[in-house]
Amino acid sequence: MFKFQYSFDTKGVLYHIATNGSKRDYVNPHTSARVVASLSSSSSHSSPARFVQGTSHDGQHNYTDHKSGSWMAVDLKRLLAPTHYCLRSSKHANSHKLRNWRLEGSKDGSSWKCLREHVNDFSLADTKFSVASWPIENADTAVFRHFRVYQTCKNSSGDNHLMCAGIELYGMLRNEECT
Repeated sequence: MFKFQYSFDTKGVLYHIATNGSKRDYVNPHTSARVVASLSSSSSHSSPARFVQGTSHDGQHNYTDHKSGSWMAVDLKRLLAPTHYCLRSSKHANSHKLRNWRLEGSKDGSSWKCLREHVNDFSLADTKFSVASWPIENADTAVFRHFRVYQTCKNSSGDNHLMCAGIELYGMLRNEECT
């Protein structure tokens, strides 16, 4: 069980995967191919790897194109019964913060279930790389392999860029990799 203590601590599932259970130095889990991160669209100022960054960040932007229905996702390659999650905003201060989105889970990467919906959520502060966390109510009874942040309405700047420089997940992980 990976219990939430505080946002982007060393107790999260992605941190565990990135360090092979604290047996090696942290390596971004997308870069090492231990998970697969993806974006609905990307520019030269974004990278799927930045979506799954751990306790530190590279100080860079990470965002999708200005299109409604933008999303960022991660395939854990294993199943997780989630209990909490946290997000890190991107490089912008005072702009482009997520305010309306859903955290979704999927077993197959195509059929998605809403795990938590956010409407006019101001938890991500108007500072660079702000972080916030949320419990996932009643989700620990279901397991998912894929997790997606799906923007449902415009961000704090009134556009459709989904700007996010990190996610961490907590809960009960089944360590065996799915094929």
